[in-house]
Amino acid sequence: MESLDRELEVARAAARAAGKLVLDLYGDDDLPVRLKPDQSPITAADEASNTLIVDRLRAAFPADAILSEESPDDPARFDHRRVWIVDPLDGTRDFIAKTGEFCVLIGLTIDGLPVLGVAYQPICDALYYARRGGGAFLESGGTVQRLTASKRSGPGEVRVGISRLNPDEGLGKCLAAAGLAPRAVQMGASVKHLALARGDLDAVLNLSPGEQEWDTCATEVILVEAGCTATDGDGNPFRYNQKDLYRHRGSVASNGLCHPLMLRVMAPCLPEPPSQG
Repeated sequence: MESLDRELEVARAAARAAGKLVLDLYGDDDLPVRLKPDQSPITAADEASNTLIVDRLRAAFPADAILSEESPDDPARFDHRRVWIVDPLDGTRDFIAKTGEFCVLIGLTIDGLPVLGVAYQPICDALYYARRGGGAFLESGGTVQRLTASKRSGPGEVRVGISRLNPDEGLGKCLAAAGLAPRAVQMGASVKHLALARGDLDAVLNLSPGEQEWDTCATEVILVEAGCTATDGDGNPFRYNQKDLYRHRGSVASNGLCHPLMLRVMAPCLPEPPSQG
C-alpha cells in the first residue's frame, strides 16, 4: 500500500477549509433550503463545501476520479483505480435543525476498497482521520489522540447509535424485540460513527433507504483503523465505486465484539434485496 501521506494532507486541509465555510453559514437563519429529486434537503452550505473540496482534489490529483453527493455522477469513474468519495455536508438535516451534529466527509478508494478517510465536525473543531494500516486519530484542541474501539459486548451494556432525525420504524421494533431499546442512543448523521470510533458507542445501526457510498466510505476507514467492524446488514463487506450507490441491506458498524449480536438484531427488519432483473 502506498503511503498516502500527501493524500491525507490534502484531504485534512480540504475538510477543515470546507468546514469553515459550512460554519460561516450555520448561523444564517434565512439560509434557503431546497429539496433534491429524492426529497433530501440541500443548502448553500452543501454546495460551497462541495465546490471547495472538489476543486482542491482535482488540483492536487488530476488523474483521480471524484464521486460526490452534490456533483453530477461521471461514469468515467469506472475507468479509474483511485476514486475520491465525498459527502461535503453529511447531516444536512442536522445542519438545518442546528443540532451541531454534522460533518464533512472525504474518503479515497483504490480498486473499490476504502483506504483513507477524513471526517471533520466543524461545530467542535474535531478532525478524525485514518489511512489503511496506519491507525485512526482525532485532532482536537491542539492535541492528537489515537482512537480505540470499546470492549463492551453484552446486551445489557452495549450502547447502540441510531438516527435522531431520520428514524426507521422497523429498526425500532427490532431493537425493542431484542430488549435493546433502552440501550439506543439517538445521534446525528456520521457523528454516530465517530462516537463509535472513540469508544463512546459500541455499535451503530442504519436502515435508511437513502444511505449511499459517501455516507460510509470515509468513516469506514476510521472505524476499521480504530478496531471496529463495518458491514452491511448481512455481514458482507462494502465495495465502493459501484454502479448502484445505495446500501440496500442497511449498514452495521460495531466494536467487533458485539457484531454478531447486532447482525442478529438487524436480521428481522432488513428490507428485501433489490431485484436482479
